[in-house]
Amino acid sequence: MCRYDVAAFLSHRLFESGDPEVRVRFSGFGAEEDEWINVRKCVRQRSLPCESTECVAVLPGDLILCFQEGKEQALYFDARVLDAQRRRHDVRGCRCRFLVRYDHDHSEEIVPLRKVCRRPETDYRLQILHAARAAGMAKEAVVDLVSHNDKSSAEQKPPKQHKMMDVNTDEVTMVSNQDQEEPTGKPAATLPAAPVKTLNDSASASASDVQMGEAQAAPKVESSDEVEDKMKEG
Repeated sequence: MCRYDVAAFLSHRLFESGDPEVRVRFSGFGAEEDEWINVRKCVRQRSLPCESTECVAVLPGDLILCFQEGKEQALYFDARVLDAQRRRHDVRGCRCRFLVRYDHDHSEEIVPLRKVCRRPETDYRLQILHAARAAGMAKEAVVDLVSHNDKSSAEQKPPKQHKMMDVNTDEVTMVSNQDQEEPTGKPAATLPAAPVKTLNDSASASASDVQMGEAQAAPKVESSDEVEDKMKEG
């Protein structure tokens, strides 16, 4: 069945069967084309043209309003989506293709998105998609923030301190430098002083050594009495 947009509802009445009817004026037509139509069977919400980013809301099995170009006329007809071929979008917009079957003549055709009008009932799909994208963007923002904080913390981390070597101070010889003295509050450690010999001590020691040498080197001297006794005996 061909579908027409309604420009205005002119009047209404209750039909004999109990169904309400309305007198409508179709878009693009004059007053001579006004009709009484059944509200329950012939009136529905207007289908929505699809934007290039809304192709994801059109799925196989959906009822759509599709533009069919015939030899005599080109009109919108109800159709069912049989298959959807997804393609990468470019600067021209959506390049996806949809296989549809028209309800009025059961013919099939492959059409681009620009010929498809989706039903308002599919709005919830776009809402779910937008919410998921927003959540994904928020998650990426949190991850980027955490990475930035970790990087900042790593940059502000103090340099690693080298391990100090244990040194036995008893085996270290301290060398004092008279030109460079470190101003410290503690007194410098002093080494035990070696005994210093004076000149008198050296002279006394030398004299004692000479006397002992002479005593050891001098020959034994006999007394005069011993000499006389030996001469008498001789």
